[in-house]
Amino acid sequence: MSEELLTTLSDRTEKRIHVAFPVRVTYFENDSKPRLEMACTYDISAHGARVTGLRCVKEAGEIVVVERGRGKAYCRVVWIGQANSSLQGQVGIQCVEAQKTLWTAELRDMEEMYDPLTRDCALYRLETGGSAKGNRRRYQRFPAEGSANLLQKGTASGYLEGGLKDVSEVGCMVATKTQILPGTDLKLVLTVSNYDLSFKGQVRHAVEEVGLGIEFREIRKGDRAVLQHLLRKLAEKENGN
Repeated sequence: MSEELLTTLSDRTEKRIHVAFPVRVTYFENDSKPRLEMACTYDISAHGARVTGLRCVKEAGEIVVVERGRGKAYCRVVWIGQANSSLQGQVGIQCVEAQKTLWTAELRDMEEMYDPLTRDCALYRLETGGSAKGNRRRYQRFPAEGSANLLQKGTASGYLEGGLKDVSEVGCMVATKTQILPGTDLKLVLTVSNYDLSFKGQVRHAVEEVGLGIEFREIRKGDRAVLQHLLRKLAEKENGN
């Protein structure tokens, strides 16, 4: 991934919904004549989207016009997925009209969608199987500084705030002032290094003055690639690269 793409990913803090919408994209070639191309969204936010099938753009910074139904907005290409990466074929766009919100009706009518978090494609599975020195963990965790907002399933009391202590592809440790019983299902939103990741999970253990061990069960659509990129950066930091 390019540094520009990594910066863009780290700045994504808006609510995103994974949904496929056909869109019309008008772009301008060197002769300034408008050209029309059809594409499809991968996920959307209030002021941007990830788009697939958009072959006309060549570099970040280009301005295109995106249309869906009667809605139309000028957008800037902010990143282009590199070949042989998990984002290959995808393009990130952001609305440049300050007072305009893309996909207003769609975001209002739809809820976030989640995928089961499968463990068979994990990048950081421990070779020891977690047997060394009584450690039962099978997936490598990395120290991480960030915030965690926890919402217990079936409650309307709002989110509990906590501090993120470490994270892996399948779980995390969160320090909170309020203890939550093991077995509690919850939704959690992690913010670390300006990455915004949303999960559904379960408290596996709770130790006073240590924190909550939370197992991820589902991950918001579109967030798996962002999580894996974050873990790569944390691994590089831990290894001093």
